[in-house]
This record gives sequence, structure tokens and C-alpha cells, in this order.
Amino acid sequence: MKKIDYLNYLIVILVMITAGFGLFYTTGESKIITDTIYNEVITLYGDGIYKNDSVFKASVNKGSDLSMLVVVILFLYTMILSSRVAKFKFIQIGLLSAILYYSSCLVFGVTFNRLFLLYVLLFSASLFSMIFSLVNLFKADNISSVEGKPFKGTALFLIICGCSTLVWLQFIIPAIVNGHHLSTIEIYTTEPTFVFDLAIIFPIYIGSAIALLKGQAVGYKMAPILLVFIVIIGLTVICQTIVQIVMDIDIPINQLIGTVSSFVILGVIAGVLTIRYIRFLK
Repeated sequence: MKKIDYLNYLIVILVMITAGFGLFYTTGESKIITDTIYNEVITLYGDGIYKNDSVFKASVNKGSDLSMLVVVILFLYTMILSSRVAKFKFIQIGLLSAILYYSSCLVFGVTFNRLFLLYVLLFSASLFSMIFSLVNLFKADNISSVEGKPFKGTALFLIICGCSTLVWLQFIIPAIVNGHHLSTIEIYTTEPTFVFDLAIIFPIYIGSAIALLKGQAVGYKMAPILLVFIVIIGLTVICQTIVQIVMDIDIPINQLIGTVSSFVILGVIAGVLTIRYIRFLK
């Protein structure tokens, strides 16, 4: 067993703990009405690990927890498969990227709670596992079966996925122009998701798509990883919507039709492209 495998098993355990507690732990307390620093009245969830988060943020976090319980099982399964069939390593790293994103949102976006140190440990383990995995991936000769093949459709899709992060500008630009806080900020001071998506996800997808169009090795190696990530984003959006419905949170029809459905559709397309791409790999 490689040293990185121990790190990945640690990630599996940590995700099960953080997601399990986030989804199922309850203190039996009720919602809390409070004022924000923006002189607005907001309702806190008041129960479980996310008791000090807003009701909406708690529903989003619980939806992410639900999806991560599925992802971590798949991650463990691909760990076993990739030891026998090398091409499943791409799927494993794609799942790992989703776990890293999840841990980033926990450590930077969730109100401080008893699991904070576990969030930090999960973020650190996921980050270094991702670094080590990518280093090993780029050293290996694992794309000879796809090099030279045209993947213009996949590259175009990656560009679309990257540009989808620009949807957050509809909240950011009005706030900047008007000199007000974000309309969706609630009790928080900033939105980490906006930072991750615009500063990291957007350039990675655009850069990898361009590399794929140019037939560069980095494009061929990053493509399946980024496709898997979009599949998980689609799954997460579905889980978040289910949790919000269960928690009786009103979802605006424009959000349901626009944001939710669009990410689900992207996830489905990404799933089809992932299967097609993996079949080319040997």
C-alpha cells in the first residue's frame, strides 16, 4: 500500500464523520431569530452542527453532506479499482477534487462549530492528496491512447462549464455598483463559493479546455478530472434541492428553472462525456 493511500483512507473516515454529523446530528433545539451586522433580521437554523448558520445555508450544507456520503463511497471504490486498472485514477482524482471543494466550503464558509478542527484536517488531507495525486498523474504515461484524438466537443463543454461560474456576477456587480452588501450574504461577511469558483474553477476549466484544443498533454489529463467534478456538482445541487424541499424552504421558480436545472443538465452531459472519455483510455 502506498503512503498516499493512507492519506486517502483518512479522507474517507473524515468525510463520513463530518458529513454524517452534519446531516444527522441534532440537539433538538428550534430556530433562532437574530439581527445581522447589516441591520437585517435573519433566521438561524438553531439545531445540530449548523445551529449558528442561517436556515438557507444549513440546508445547502446538509445537501452537500448528503452528496458527499455518496461521493466518498465512490471514492473508496475507485481507490480499489485504480490499483488494478490505471484509467480509474482519473475518476478517483475527480472525486477527490469534489471532496477538496467540499472541505474548502466547510472550513471557510461554515460558522465555527465543534467540528472545526476536523474540517481543517479534512481540508489539509484533501489538499495534499490532490497535490500528490496530480504530481503522480502528470509523471505517468497514461494518455497515449487518447493523444492526437479530437475532443473539440469536450473542450467546448469545459469552456461552458467554466463560464457557468460567471453566474455569481449577478450578485456581485450590483453590490459593488450600489456600495451595498451582497443580497445573499445573510449573517456572513463574504461568500467563499464566489471566490473558489471565479478565482480557481473558472481559470482551470478555461485553461484546460484550451490545452485540450491544442492537443497538449495537460488538457488530455485534466479533462476527465474536470468532467467528474461537474458530475458531482450536479449531484450536489440535486441533493441540496431535496434537502431544501424537506426543510420546507421556498425555492424561487427562476432559481429552480435557471440555476438548479442548468447545473443538473451540465452534470448529466458531463457524465456522458466522462464515460465516453474513459472508454478511450487504456
